[in-house]
Amino acid sequence: MLLTLSHTSNMLPRLSSVSMPASYPDTSVLLRGLGLLVSIALLLYVLWFKVLCVVLPVSQGSDQSPPEIRRSALQITRSFFEKRFDLVNDEFKATSSSIYRLTLFGRKATVLSGTEGRQLFMKEKGLNIYDSFFALLGIKSVEHDPHQVNAIVKRIICMQRPEFLQSMIPLILATCQHAMDSWGPEKILDPCSSIHEMTFQTIMATGFFEISRDLSLSSEFRSLIDVVDSPANPYMTWWPWLPNMLMIRKMISVARIYLIVRKQINIRKASGVRRNDAVQHMLDDGESTIQILGFILGLSLAGARATGTIGNDPNQRQRQAINIILVSWLIMRLSTNPEWARTIQTEIQALLSRTAQTSLSSITLREWESQTPMLDRCIRETLRTSQPYIAMRRNTGPALTVQGYTIPTGALVFYPFSDTSLNPAYYPDPMRWNPSREVKSEFICWGAGKFGCKGQRLAILNMKLVVVSILMQFDASMIGEVEDLVPDYNDSVTCRPRGNLGIRVIRK
Repeated sequence: MLLTLSHTSNMLPRLSSVSMPASYPDTSVLLRGLGLLVSIALLLYVLWFKVLCVVLPVSQGSDQSPPEIRRSALQITRSFFEKRFDLVNDEFKATSSSIYRLTLFGRKATVLSGTEGRQLFMKEKGLNIYDSFFALLGIKSVEHDPHQVNAIVKRIICMQRPEFLQSMIPLILATCQHAMDSWGPEKILDPCSSIHEMTFQTIMATGFFEISRDLSLSSEFRSLIDVVDSPANPYMTWWPWLPNMLMIRKMISVARIYLIVRKQINIRKASGVRRNDAVQHMLDDGESTIQILGFILGLSLAGARATGTIGNDPNQRQRQAINIILVSWLIMRLSTNPEWARTIQTEIQALLSRTAQTSLSSITLREWESQTPMLDRCIRETLRTSQPYIAMRRNTGPALTVQGYTIPTGALVFYPFSDTSLNPAYYPDPMRWNPSREVKSEFICWGAGKFGCKGQRLAILNMKLVVVSILMQFDASMIGEVEDLVPDYNDSVTCRPRGNLGIRVIRK
């Protein structure tokens, strides 16, 4: 039909410019025919749309299957990419069940909640991330090399050693100061731009010093990372084998990142300058440029978005992004709760008074980790209220049973962290930011079991240094619609606050 339309449209100019025999159909006949074809095309589209978009009733399933949401593929796919938090949580209400099933990416997906579901999700060895991760990116599933993954995990674990973390403190603080010097005596910050950029630079400072200190290069590098880590178009998950512009852009961006990394490595080697960062350790160990590229991609993808996690779970990159989301939200929370900002400043001043120095770099790693309980509470509460993470796995082992329902081999499995972190049974008035809450053992925002955060120690240290650097030099206050400071949980990339907000910082 498309060929017919194209052929007809190409003929119209020629037909209008020539003299036609009386017996030849006039232009009006051709136009009516063209209109008929268009009408047929629209009718087919409407039928296609109605078939895909019709909402079917909830199916109660068999004795072994949980209730199933039988929505159209189009509706589920669009909601999953655009309003994932609402989709997952609304269906718990629709089914009146703690477990339900839907069809996504052409596979059955089981969504878990409750204590039994959480424990199975965190501990079951047969639940694997890779296929669901590839589907989320809109690419065809490929075999991954566990040795390469383990090499990255090993490098991250090395970065958690006390001697390395201690050596990173002056570097991270210097990177913070370098960024804050550009703020002047007063500045209004975009909470999801200015602070994001600063935190990204501190993360990169631990990995590749040259990229973090060159603001222009850092900005270019982060823009490329954003392309690589950009979510797939919903329709790409239907035909992941089909070439598309986003995948081409991702490939080009990876190639440009490789060229940047290779160039900076060559410059460092030629200069003979040694840096105290992860790349220097990899060069000393004789690792190749490709291996360094893989590590830098992992580190920067982790830092480009949101908590401090790089591990054998690629989806933990979303939680490392929480590093950046968390810093922004922690500054916003402290800006609207000045009593807690003063409490943290008093806590840090007490540490400085012990050394009779005014430099934050004089505070040791042990003191940062064990002598800042109020700051720890603020980080924990901010992470609980400000992270939109919905974990994904695929059952690559035998069929599983939870609450009497069966999860077959090959099925996708989801668990929303909000089932715990925003559950009033664990946290009364869960949307209220209250660091003085009793600490609960059900806190899982850093992961749990084999999926626990491998970079948690570095991430927490980095967050503390960034936040304290700002608080000790600036008075921060929120401007805009601050009455209802609520995250947009459907925005899994930046978790921006709802409304038009800014952070005014005034140098002390």
